[in-house]
Amino acid sequence: MALIKLDHVTKYYRERLALSDVSLSFEPSEWVYVTGPSGAGKSTLLRLLSLSERPSRGRVEAESGLRKAIGMLGQEFRLLNDRNVYENIALACRISGVWDKEEIKERVTPLLDEMGLRGHEDLFPGQLSAGEKQRVALARALVRHPRILIADEPTGNLDPTGAAQIFSLMRQYRDRETLVVVATHAEDWTVRHPGRVIRLEQGVVRSDQARAATDGPAAASATSAPALAPGATPDVPPPLPPTADPGGGI
Repeated sequence: MALIKLDHVTKYYRERLALSDVSLSFEPSEWVYVTGPSGAGKSTLLRLLSLSERPSRGRVEAESGLRKAIGMLGQEFRLLNDRNVYENIALACRISGVWDKEEIKERVTPLLDEMGLRGHEDLFPGQLSAGEKQRVALARALVRHPRILIADEPTGNLDPTGAAQIFSLMRQYRDRETLVVVATHAEDWTVRHPGRVIRLEQGVVRSDQARAATDGPAAASATSAPALAPGATPDVPPPLPPTADPGGGI
């Protein structure tokens, strides 16, 4: 059974079409890239998968209770500057309803080791490098024990070494039955860390296929649509009544 599924989903922001008639299904342990040019609909797809927005048409079907088991990682670190490393990670526990100090410690301490942050727990964000900040942000996403990890351009502010560390750490959690969905412009990562690749163009799924993986089974059904001709636009349904635009890219 799919962990989460989009069934003929269309999404508008006012009269602007973000996604058009998208049907996708995602399983546990999948490693999925969402690629495409700026404005293709990548961030909109991630917001729907995170259950933070509803489609204008169609349905998003998810396992019961999944909303509290979704971890988010973005290009911006979004750490609280007045909280140290430990507190930034622990805060995600409290937000997800875990308040017991011992349970929080049991969740946070192993992540400090896994992320190479042991000895940094008392430092504040201003004392960390960009790579260290993103590892704190990743630990914050993972401390919820997510069934789904959603990463939107997670290496955009990192140097090659820091980017490689983040991908390697995320890869470990895919091996622990976590669905990992990564939106990226850096399509070379789809070669370095093979997985399912969904390409969006103008809000339409242009291809959905698995690339041969060296570290695990491929996990996607391969489908594709013909490429758009220069200047062409996809067939789209008529616009719906206006809905709020969250202000992010699509």
